[in-house]
This record gives sequence, structure tokens and C-alpha cells, in this order.
Amino acid sequence: MRAAVFRALSHHLNDHCRAVYEFCHDWVSQGNNNTNNIEHHFQTYLKETHREQVYQLEKCLELNPDWYLPIRDESNTSE
Repeated sequence: MRAAVFRALSHHLNDHCRAVYEFCHDWVSQGNNNTNNIEHHFQTYLKETHREQVYQLEKCLELNPDWYLPIRDESNTSE
């Protein structure tokens, strides 16, 4: 089954290699036994994965809003 899912999604390997492998694993691990509507399910998976990555990035930025700012040496400031 894993090979059938992989073959059905092989045209996505250039752009979404890791996602194809992870989706194949998840699909089979969840007990799916066919490839019906596999393209639709994969597109949904990509959208959810993208949403989760954006959420994690936003969460990181909220927790550390100054991580990207240059460090200022305030010991040399004149009064």
C-alpha cells in the first residue's frame, strides 16, 4: 500500500519530497487501504502542514520578539 501511495504522489517529489514520504507513512499507519482521492488528501495535508509551520513560526516570534534585532553595546553610550 505504501508503494502505491508513493507512486500516486511521485509527481510531487521535486517540490515536496519530505511531505510525500511523511504523508505515505501517515496514510498507511492510519489504516487506509486504498488510494482513492489520494491527491485531494495530500493537498489537504500540505495545507495543514503549511498552516502548522506558520503557526510555529509566529509562536516563536511572539516568544522571542527581539531575537532578530542586532545587539547593541550600551556600555559605550555617553550620558
